[in-house]
Amino acid sequence: MSPTARPVTIVFAGLLGAVSGSVDVLVFTRLGGVFASVITGNVVVVGAAIGSGRFGVMSHAAVAVLGYALGVLAATVATRHVDDHPARGAATLVVAVYATEWALVTGVGAVWLGAHGRPGGWVQYLALIGVATAMGMQSRAFAMDRLPGVTTTYFTGTLTGLLTGLITHSTINRAAAAALVSLLLGAAASGAVISVARTFAPLVPISLLSVAVAMAVLRWRRHPAT
Repeated sequence: MSPTARPVTIVFAGLLGAVSGSVDVLVFTRLGGVFASVITGNVVVVGAAIGSGRFGVMSHAAVAVLGYALGVLAATVATRHVDDHPARGAATLVVAVYATEWALVTGVGAVWLGAHGRPGGWVQYLALIGVATAMGMQSRAFAMDRLPGVTTTYFTGTLTGLLTGLITHSTINRAAAAALVSLLLGAAASGAVISVARTFAPLVPISLLSVAVAMAVLRWRRHPAT
């Protein structure tokens, strides 16, 4: 991703980064101490759980990995012909993926609300697999933007690319920087709401994702072949 990225693209990347940060705070604090988007972190959690015998945590991590994988697979199947037939409006399928992600996160928000911010038992697993699937779908959908060095669900590579570009080319990947800063801001927003009004914490990612989906609709209406 070059520093000349369009402002709308930078904002879009930032919104999705904030969604990831806000969702992961919900999952880590109330859905089993794992992550919805940082899948490598969940693999480490599984390893630690095996070593310590904490099989409850291991099951949560495994469910998160499974949900994320299902999301990636479903979104990939849905968008596999976008490159083959761009002129036929196949790119609208990408918008459909984002809309499905929104539906999943909103559904989890409803479950969370019904549990008064304390989902437990099978409800907790249901909510976890829902948000993890949503993050997997977001990861695949954003990849269709083809922005080198920028992701919105796992950020180690994004940070590495940002710092490498800064040193080797004396440039700042603004979309990558926006995603990273927004990740922090989204996490902070969810953390703040959880601390004062836990029941309504899912409104943070739902609101952010609503704006992102609206942007996606506008983008592909204006440029249906991209």
